[in-house]
Amino acid sequence: MTSQDPDLLKTIEVLTRKAHRERCARIEAEKLLNEKSRELYVAKQEVEASLFSVQQQSNQDTALIKLKSYLESILLAFNQTFLQHPLSDKLLQRLMEELSGINHIESSKLIFNTELETGHQSRFSAGLIQDQSTESVSSNRQLVVNLGADKHTLGALYITLSVPLTWLDAIEKQLLLFADMIFAAHQRQALLDKTLAQKRRAEQSERSTKDFVAMINHELRTPLNGLLGNTELLIETPMSDYQEKLVNNMFQSGELLKVIINDLLDISKINAGMLELHEVIFSPVQLCKVIQDTFSAQASEKKLDFDFTIDPDTPHYLIGDSDRIKQLFVNLIGNAIKFTEKGKISVKLDWHQSSFRFVVSDTGCGIPEENLTTLFDPFTQVNNRSNRLYEGTGLGLTICKLLVNEMHGQVDIESKLNAGSSFTVALPLKISAPQKAILQPEFNYTTFDSLKILVVEDSHINQVLIKMMLAKLNIPPYIVDNGQEAIDFLSNTQVDIVFMDCRMPIVDGYQATRELRKQNYTKPIIALTAGTTSTEIEQCKQCGMDDIVRKPYKIDDLKVVLMKWNPLNTLNEPV
Repeated sequence: MTSQDPDLLKTIEVLTRKAHRERCARIEAEKLLNEKSRELYVAKQEVEASLFSVQQQSNQDTALIKLKSYLESILLAFNQTFLQHPLSDKLLQRLMEELSGINHIESSKLIFNTELETGHQSRFSAGLIQDQSTESVSSNRQLVVNLGADKHTLGALYITLSVPLTWLDAIEKQLLLFADMIFAAHQRQALLDKTLAQKRRAEQSERSTKDFVAMINHELRTPLNGLLGNTELLIETPMSDYQEKLVNNMFQSGELLKVIINDLLDISKINAGMLELHEVIFSPVQLCKVIQDTFSAQASEKKLDFDFTIDPDTPHYLIGDSDRIKQLFVNLIGNAIKFTEKGKISVKLDWHQSSFRFVVSDTGCGIPEENLTTLFDPFTQVNNRSNRLYEGTGLGLTICKLLVNEMHGQVDIESKLNAGSSFTVALPLKISAPQKAILQPEFNYTTFDSLKILVVEDSHINQVLIKMMLAKLNIPPYIVDNGQEAIDFLSNTQVDIVFMDCRMPIVDGYQATRELRKQNYTKPIIALTAGTTSTEIEQCKQCGMDDIVRKPYKIDDLKVVLMKWNPLNTLNEPV
C-alpha cells in the first residue's frame, strides 16, 4: 500500500467529515439541552412562586375564616349571656377579654359617651385608623365602630388588629354585629332598669297608700269612737227636752260623719287595691229583715210607704259577702229615702238566671237623662251646686258600682225626671245547702261584775269612754297607756280579759300580745282596732289576739265580747 492510496484518503476524508458533523450535531444538541434546561428551571421557578403565592393566600383565607369563626362563636355566646343576665361592667369586661384573646387581635376596648373620640359620630361609618406603613402585609391597624346611630351614639368599640389590609372589610362587618349586640343589650337593660324603677315606685306608692289608708282609718275612727260612744252614754242620762234635742242632733251628726268616713275609706281602699270580699253562708230572708228594720223608721219619719217583697223561689241560703251585700242595700235604699219626698220605696228580691237580684225603686225626684252616664263617677251628684238640697259625698253609688264589679255582677238604672228611679243589682252567687238552726246560749249578765278587765289604750278620751261603758256593766277596769305597761302590769296582776288597742306608742298592741304569748299568757286578749281589712285582722290573729272589737264600738259590742269570753262560758271560739 502506497502512501498516497486514494481509497484510504477518501475513507479518511469521509470519516473526518462525519466526525465533524457529529461534533457539530453534539454541540447543537448540548446547546439545545442547555436552553431547555434553562427554560425548565425558569418554569419551575415560576411554578414554585405561584404555588407559594397560592399557599400564602390559602393560609390567609383559612386564618380569616378561623378568625371570623371565633368572632361568630363569641358573638353567639354573649348574645345568649346578655339575654339571660343583666348587662354589667363585668360582662363587658369579659367580652373585651375574649376578643383580645383571639389571634390577630392585639387589644380591644369600649369607650362610652364623653370619652368618645370626635369624628366617629356616624353609626355606619366605622373609621379606620392605621399605622404609617402602607404595605399590604400584616401591620397594626385600629378599627373604630360606633355603638348606636346618629344622636343615640353610646360610645365606640376600639379594636387593634395585626392583619392584612384585605381582611379589614370582612372584620369590620363582624365588629358591626358586636356593636349592634352591645347597643341592643344596653337599650334593653336601660328599658329593664326603667321598668324596674317604675315597678319599685309603684310598689312603694302602693305601700305608702295602704299605710296612709290604715293610718287615716285609725286616726279618724279613734276620735269618732269617742264622739259616738260618749253621745250614746249621754243619751241614757236624765236630760231636759232641750238637752235631749242637742244630744240627738249630736248623735245623728256623728252617725252621718261615720257614714262619710266609711265612704271615703272604702273608696280609698278600692283605689289602693285593698278591697277584700269575705264569703260566708247567709240567709237572704234574715238579711232583708235586718235591712227592713234598719230603714222602716226613716221611711216612716218621712211618711213614705216602704214595701219589701221576696220571691218565694229565692234560695234560703246563699254564699257571698253578706256585709258588702248589706252595704249595697244600705246605699241604694238610703239614697231612695233621701231623694224621695212623697210616695213609696219598694224593694223586691228574687233569683233570676243564677243570680241573686234585687230592685230598689222610688217615686222621688228622678235623674235627668244627661246625668245617667256620670252617675257612678266619684263625688258626682245630680245637683252639685253650693245650694244643693241633699247632703252627702257623692260616693255611695260609686262604691255600689265598684262592689258589684268586684262580685262580677251588674247594676242597671232606669230613671225619669220627677217620676222616680229604679236600681237593679244582679249578683252571681252560689246556692248553699240548708243550714241547721244554731241555738244561741243564754248568758248570765250578773256574772259581769265579777270580771277583772284590763284596758290597754293610749287615747285618754277612749280610756274614759270604755271605762264608763264597762261601768254600765258593773265592771271597774284597770287601765294602762301602752303595751309595755300592760306587760309589766300582767306580770304581777291576774285579770280575766284584756282589751288591747293595736296602735300605741312605745310598744303597740301587736308587739305586746306577741310578748305575752311568749310568756305563756293564756287569758283572752281582745283587739280594740279601727282596722277593717283582712290583712289587719290577720295581723291580730298572728300575734295571738283572740277576738276583735272594731271602733267605733258601742256598749252592746262590748257586751257581746264579754259574754263570749266570760270564763264561765265554755263556748269560746277564737276570732
